Amino acid sequence: MKLRRLVACSMAVAMTAGSVMGCSSGQSTETTAENTSAEAGSESASESSSASGEGVKLTMMNSKPEIEDALEEAVKDYQQKTGVEIEVYSTDKPGEVIAQKYAAGDPATLIIGDYSNIKDVAAEKLLPLNDEKWVADGGDLLGIKVDDNLYGFPLCIEAAGLIYNKTAIEEITGEEFKPEDYVTLDEFKPLLEKLKEGGMESPVILNSEDWSIGQHFLQYIYKMHTGKAEDALAFLDEVRQGKANFEDDAVFNALYDTMDVLIDNNINKADPLAADYDLNASYLAEGESAFWLNGSWAWPDTKEYVDGSMSYGIMPYPVNGDFTSAGQLNANATKFIAIDNVKATPEQQEAAKDFLNWLVYDEEGQDLIVNKCNLVPAFSNIKLDMTNDFNKSVKKYVDEGKVNAYVPIPSDHRSTLAAYMQKYLAGELDRAELAGYLDDYWKNH
Repeated sequence: MKLRRLVACSMAVAMTAGSVMGCSSGQSTETTAENTSAEAGSESASESSSASGEGVKLTMMNSKPEIEDALEEAVKDYQQKTGVEIEVYSTDKPGEVIAQKYAAGDPATLIIGDYSNIKDVAAEKLLPLNDEKWVADGGDLLGIKVDDNLYGFPLCIEAAGLIYNKTAIEEITGEEFKPEDYVTLDEFKPLLEKLKEGGMESPVILNSEDWSIGQHFLQYIYKMHTGKAEDALAFLDEVRQGKANFEDDAVFNALYDTMDVLIDNNINKADPLAADYDLNASYLAEGESAFWLNGSWAWPDTKEYVDGSMSYGIMPYPVNGDFTSAGQLNANATKFIAIDNVKATPEQQEAAKDFLNWLVYDEEGQDLIVNKCNLVPAFSNIKLDMTNDFNKSVKKYVDEGKVNAYVPIPSDHRSTLAAYMQKYLAGELDRAELAGYLDDYWKNH
């Protein structure tokens, strides 16, 4: 075990298990001078606002803590160029913080949240952004709309699936690893056996956090119904009406066949709910295990253990069955930025919109998204090369159109259901019982 892993282990005693993140009235939409300069492309948004931004102060709630350091550094530079001060604070419970801040009359000017966080308060609390330049470059396709108004700026595209260590797999098998060769569970299981025979005792890594083993894996069940949102929602509506149930659902059972194999090969199998996220990252990065059920957002944690000698990627969960969504990655816009329309002044709102334009059209803003935050951008005009192996894999699936559509879920999905998945991981709940809890939840939503 390497020294840095020993350090991570000792630090874990003082850290909470959920600190890793790891996956909404009208306002004038008149085009501003800042938007006009953004359309020009070559002139930076920051330059266009430098004269008017002096003294304007914004707050930003960030629900993606792994990009906090990059954001903090970027807003300092942004203030020097524009005069606009942005105070950033981070949380891994965005729904709760948004509700608390609005109740206290102190909402953030810029809110980085999940789909449900933005949608839940959009019409009452947030500024419509329909006429912004970036809407045509990806915002319309990937942003959050409510009643024909766009409220959520798509910050990034992320994917959930199996992260893999390509080099570690190939060193044991002696063969090139191609994810497309392992679309089904029947294709995948022999690979796990070959890895174990080659000395990799536990080829799989599973997290214990509710957002990971619970939220993200459960969402895969919905998204795999043909890969289209309308089909997933139709199935959930049948569950709601009592016309269908999860226990008899082919997608549910296929995915849990896969989950059972992953659990059986889990490096944390002896005490799965005590799994340490930082150690999990090191297991994958250093090749102690080959596959980590996680998402592309895990690169900042993983790179701490990367020495440049190995290559990595992300792939869909392998599942048996004749599903049109098999072999497709769950890759969607996952974090969104919204602008407050309750307490923010017109000057603050204009400065906030200018900041969003800066992210999309200014070279420094693009660099922040792609290089410093290590995100896959949602905007077609951003042509920078991806900087890490996880994001390169995501971009490849997106470019090839091999992705499942986003299925919106209620904001209490994680808090209500994720703990049951943790119990399943720990062997305290069987598949039929878990299916029953899913039925009960969707009958009430």
